Amino acid sequence: MKKSVPAVLEFTSLDRLHGFNCPGLGIRADIVPGKINQLRFTPSKTGSFPFHCDNFCGIGHEGMAGTITVEE
Repeated sequence: MKKSVPAVLEFTSLDRLHGFNCPGLGIRADIVPGKINQLRFTPSKTGSFPFHCDNFCGIGHEGMAGTITVEE
């Protein structure tokens, strides 16, 4: 992603409620099963920002994580 460039993240879930949380960028969304969930935001700083699922969703929950990289 690029700093100061608007972005849209789209999430889907086939099974149950999940949650996307990226505290370093101050963004969060519920991911409701059976629909496309959009999160619109504009990154205001550069860096690498970890994200994770913040709704306990069962087996594999601890592996639902990653990193968003925002460049200048």
